[in-house]
Amino acid sequence: MVGAGGRARACPKDWTALRQEERKTLFRKVQVDVCPECHGLFLDSREVKALTGSSDLHTFVTKYLGLDTDSQLLCPHCGGLMDGENAGDVRVDVCLTCNGVWLDAGELERLREVDETEFRELTPEKVAELLKADDIKRNERRRALRSLFGGLGRP
Repeated sequence: MVGAGGRARACPKDWTALRQEERKTLFRKVQVDVCPECHGLFLDSREVKALTGSSDLHTFVTKYLGLDTDSQLLCPHCGGLMDGENAGDVRVDVCLTCNGVWLDAGELERLREVDETEFRELTPEKVAELLKADDIKRNERRRALRSLFGGLGRP
């Protein structure tokens, strides 16, 4: 698979070229990107739901994770920074830009086993992080609008 900008996708852990592999779900087949060395798996944002069958996990990963990062991983698709966070007892890396997901070997199977209710209720820490991120975005928009309209003063 080719990432954004026309480059081949590479493993964010060992930079090996990813290979496409077909995974079967109940209703369809999904093409995923697999590292032949470490057996890690890159999923585009919609593939999480297709492979786990969990709308709650999809929402949790694409909406509530990826707010900030302490990870050194770069997204195989777009080259953006990835944020490592816990989804249940599984550590997933989510791209801050395109919401792609990197899973180490065996983590997809472990995610399928996690009780969906864990993705419906956010910890107080995660709620605080979301509120802080919303506040930062709101302030950034406010500053941008002020600078835009501040330069349009009347003569």
